[in-house]
Amino acid sequence: MFPDLSSRYHAELLAERERVAQSGSFRDKVRYDLVERPTYACGLLMAADMARYCGISHITAIEFGVAEGKGLLNLCQLADAVTTETGVGISIVGFDTGAGLPHLADHRDHPEIWSPGDFAGVDKAALEHAIAPHGRMVWGEIADTIPQEIPKLSADAPLGFVSLDVDLYHSTFSAMKIFNAPAATLLPVVISYFDDTLGSPARIGSLFRNRWCGQLAAIDDFNAQHQARKVDSLRTLKARRPLDRELWLDQMYGLHVLDHPLRQVGATRPALKMHDHGAHDIMAWPL
Repeated sequence: MFPDLSSRYHAELLAERERVAQSGSFRDKVRYDLVERPTYACGLLMAADMARYCGISHITAIEFGVAEGKGLLNLCQLADAVTTETGVGISIVGFDTGAGLPHLADHRDHPEIWSPGDFAGVDKAALEHAIAPHGRMVWGEIADTIPQEIPKLSADAPLGFVSLDVDLYHSTFSAMKIFNAPAATLLPVVISYFDDTLGSPARIGSLFRNRWCGQLAAIDDFNAQHQARKVDSLRTLKARRPLDRELWLDQMYGLHVLDHPLRQVGATRPALKMHDHGAHDIMAWPL
């Protein structure tokens, strides 16, 4: 089920990973990539931890690009485990056209890799039944559906985790409009997985990826157009992970909501003594 890591890590670390596989907690298994889709597990757990730190008891997670629904079903399953671990409730929303990739507009959509209609064939009714009651689906072109979905976000369940796996520049840029939601309906950092910033190294298509096309271009263009919302890499993520050589770590980003109420002067927690700073991960904001 999991890849052979013996060529990348020393024996002591792999032995500890084996111990965690046998008797470790859910959190430890996430740290050692012993869960399906570590991108989702790590991202969702980080989002829930941040919510707890901020005194928030419920968050929303979104998957853009559902295709057959395997990832969305996994996200629903992980949500249960993360809630058990953290006490933070999670609502799941999936976005997809239901008809595969849409029309490609220009070179930024990587027409040398993708074609309209790729990944079509989902059984809508079956998927909606499978994800209930954990989540719901939004069908249609993302550019059309995002405006009506942003008002549904709430400060009672702010957006905490987003997976963007829509392949194209224009679809990604449209999906990122969710980041324009009112600040209080977002966590101060929205953990974000951009699947197509790297692509599979084994596939020739990965050689075509560059900063002027696809998701990397969408990130750069979003940042250029916004002053108070910035997407950046998760700079300390590798330092937090025992398996720090995995490629997926470079696909994890965070939307920094610089205008979030909790990031304004006057919204800070009470002053700490020096020895208290190490307890930040389990402290909550006095909301």
